Amino acid sequence: MKKAMSNVDVAAMAAELSDRVLGGFMGKAYQQSSDKIWLSVASPAEGRLDLLLVAGKRVNITKGQRPASKTPPQFPTMLRNRISGGRIVEILQRDLDRVLEIAVERSGSRHYLVIELFPKGSIILLDENRIILSMLRKMIYRGSKMATGERYLYHPGQLDPRTISKEELTAWLSSSGQDLIRSIVRGLNMGGTYGEEVCLVAGVDKSKPAADLTPEEIDRVHQALREVFLNETLDPHIVLEKGEPVDVLSRPLRIYEGLEKKRFATFSEALDAFFVEKEQDEEKKKDPLDRRIEVQQKAIQEFEAQEKAFIGKGELVYQIYGSLDQILRVVSDAKAKGFSYNQIWEKISGSGLPQARIIRSLDGQGEMRVLLDGEELELNASLTVPQNAQRYYEKAKEMARKGSGAKEALAITIELRAGKKAPRKSSPSAHHRRRKPKWYERFRWFTSSDGFLVLGGRDADSNEEIYAKYLEKRDLAMHTDAPGAPLTVIKTEGEAVPESTLVEAAQFAVSYSSIWKGGLAAADCYLIKGDQVSKTPESGEFLKKGAFVIRGERTYFRDTPLGLALGISEGILIGGPVSAVRPKADPVVQIEPGELNPDDLAKRIYRQFGDAVEDRAFLKSVASIDQIVQFLPPGGSRIKENQESDIS
Repeated sequence: MKKAMSNVDVAAMAAELSDRVLGGFMGKAYQQSSDKIWLSVASPAEGRLDLLLVAGKRVNITKGQRPASKTPPQFPTMLRNRISGGRIVEILQRDLDRVLEIAVERSGSRHYLVIELFPKGSIILLDENRIILSMLRKMIYRGSKMATGERYLYHPGQLDPRTISKEELTAWLSSSGQDLIRSIVRGLNMGGTYGEEVCLVAGVDKSKPAADLTPEEIDRVHQALREVFLNETLDPHIVLEKGEPVDVLSRPLRIYEGLEKKRFATFSEALDAFFVEKEQDEEKKKDPLDRRIEVQQKAIQEFEAQEKAFIGKGELVYQIYGSLDQILRVVSDAKAKGFSYNQIWEKISGSGLPQARIIRSLDGQGEMRVLLDGEELELNASLTVPQNAQRYYEKAKEMARKGSGAKEALAITIELRAGKKAPRKSSPSAHHRRRKPKWYERFRWFTSSDGFLVLGGRDADSNEEIYAKYLEKRDLAMHTDAPGAPLTVIKTEGEAVPESTLVEAAQFAVSYSSIWKGGLAAADCYLIKGDQVSKTPESGEFLKKGAFVIRGERTYFRDTPLGLALGISEGILIGGPVSAVRPKADPVVQIEPGELNPDDLAKRIYRQFGDAVEDRAFLKSVASIDQIVQFLPPGGSRIKENQESDIS
């Protein structure tokens, strides 16, 4: 029974997708399993379609049920960041190989999504220079490492059966040393089914030694190759033998004459019907623990590959220290002159200066991509070279922690399979109910886009607790001149705090203050050091609970906009400034001052989350209405209109 698409199938699918989705727009990416990616595509003619990619097996438009929207793994997250919203500009097959390539353009840059359909193939995202940005699974091909940061290597081509000359065919057959069918299958880039078809069409015994073919027989084989591989007849169908599916084809083959055929309107429909039934049969036969072990092993491999890649990036930052320092100085000097990061990017990108070729992008938070010595690095313009290197090392540590956790889980699963421990039944959301809350979750809190923990009091008592237990001299604090504001503390851990975190903390401070109740769009707040906050009043004065004395200079953040977001990230509900929440969470809802009380608004947010998260048990365990209320500011609010929502 057929296990994967043939090269002829890939050619047919490239043609079908070019007709149906070329010129359309790429939507979100979802990961259903370790080898399956779903892409939402806006077709110019048909509207929304779902494109299913299964590494090493198939690519087709599907009408199957899309996986539930939840926090995506790294690979679909990368796809969302790089190609969602981009236009599909090219769909092609590589040299009649089992490789399909989709080119997507967005914001003036082009990315390539490569789907490998040969055994142990992967799905790879490439940048415009065909450097690997991310892979669904790591590959080593003939000793060449296929990993993030490496140039993608296409499968070395074989002789093309569509274009091979009679002289080339004669030379190959005479030197192969095998029978006819093995010679053409191994040397002319075709599977066994099409090798059988060529021999049948040519009328030559497939078991005859290739070197013994007469000139007339070679001529017939040559003609048969052209007839089989240049035939563009479209007749999608599944071949049945005694009622059981044995093959799925885009056009008829003589070797199946006399067998029953079930026809379909499109090749995608035929592939979907054939492989869904096949996969369901395989799943029934596979032990659930074997499936879990397979997923866990692949996760461990991915974590180890990412850890190694991040360490390599950190080392590279130090290797090209001087060049990176010069680039960062260019941006920081412009920032010191009062230019925003967006203004700096406009000047650099349109200047024609050497920096314009090195700096590939720069967003409003100072996050930038640079290309040096053929390597792409992600840096933050507000950090030094060592601090940027440290970011990569921290990411490597996180991958190591995740890998360690995955190995522990794998060991438990292996014990279960061996019968050493009986599996304990639990509901799908049991893991989330058992999660022990972090110490800071009883306060208002968020993690900034730079990784700093920011705390805020919920009331006078929690303001006092934060001051007494958690405010250190090395920390930074924020407050508003208006009463009824939380004591907002940035836990610095002794590190320099970037401006982006300060801006986010300022928005957090004003949004959770009494200013929100007033319905204002923006307000002021100020920044002080931790040791400027005191509970000792001036002589003759009295401080009520939750109030503090601030001594020394204050740095004001004027006209800070109010606004918050809530989202689900890695199985927990998070909230805070939009720039800190949106990159980490899916789904996400933005809110602003409005007319709804917290209970009514929480119900609306829960319904919107429910549109994106199909597992209601999971949703109730991590983002119930009561949990949502805990993240809402005092006073009336509403869901922001015209937001770039992640809910679909």
